[in-house]
Amino acid sequence: MGNSGIGQTFLPPENVDLCTLKKYSKIIRDNSEIICLINQQGDLIDCNESFAKYLKFEDVDTVKIAVYHFANICCEAQENTEKPLMNQIREKIGSAISGGGCDFEWKIKNFQNNTLPCHIWFKPVRLKGGVKIQVVIRNKVTNKEKIKSINTSLTTDESLTSREIADWCIEEGVRITNSTIGYLAFVSKDQSYIHLYGWSNSAMNECAMINRPVKYETAKTGLWGEAVRQRKAVITNDYKKKNKMKKGTPKGHVALSRHMNVPVFYDPKKGNVKKNYVVLIAGVANKATNYTSGDIKNLTNLMNKMWVIFKKKYDM
Repeated sequence: MGNSGIGQTFLPPENVDLCTLKKYSKIIRDNSEIICLINQQGDLIDCNESFAKYLKFEDVDTVKIAVYHFANICCEAQENTEKPLMNQIREKIGSAISGGGCDFEWKIKNFQNNTLPCHIWFKPVRLKGGVKIQVVIRNKVTNKEKIKSINTSLTTDESLTSREIADWCIEEGVRITNSTIGYLAFVSKDQSYIHLYGWSNSAMNECAMINRPVKYETAKTGLWGEAVRQRKAVITNDYKKKNKMKKGTPKGHVALSRHMNVPVFYDPKKGNVKKNYVVLIAGVANKATNYTSGDIKNLTNLMNKMWVIFKKKYDM
């Protein structure tokens, strides 16, 4: 579960920099996400089996013959513009290169001419021979559908361990809030310590802090401890802005642009999730747009569900 890539936006590992196209092709073909690789003009270079299946083609080779440009699978113009699709794609590519990546919503058409609403990520990768664009595609579903899917999986799979459930929820928390990284931490009963439990897979690719100490004094932690101290969800949509609650980030920590974390409460007398004391906090970061109250609701619902299952299955 924890390494399956569920809910994870695929990020190239650090050692991919300046690798050969052949090596990079193997990396994306071994990944279960829907991925293709295009050049700076939008021409298709390579893709994986998930991409081929998504477009209803028999195999990767057939896709590479039929789809010569990414615009060939886009079925309508965006943002009420009259610009040709190829020009729009090239503009997105330019934004990705200048900004280190970009994401947007679009509609894709498959080989059977079905229209598929989706979310797309463009990320530049430096390979031998120049910069290419990695494309990750995910079906777009409503938040209601996402939450329903999560609840079903958590309640029906009896074989899951506590670590697998936690890892799965971290990844889903990242996905349902459209973030890029996430984490989960448990809080001591006296509220004095926060124990960092786990990161999302994407954070483990980006952050050199993964194997550092995991126990922190609540009173001395920075902004991420505010959800415990204030006993409420905390949104920071401009992480670079001066804030007396921030205490900086350690060397090797992934750069943050936006951050949100939520507390989960527990009432031991009633055995339910109530506002008695904080048992855990879940955080997400680096969403492309501002975090909202809707993100708070979705992440809180997910983590409340996880805690109830933990109590029921493992008597925590």
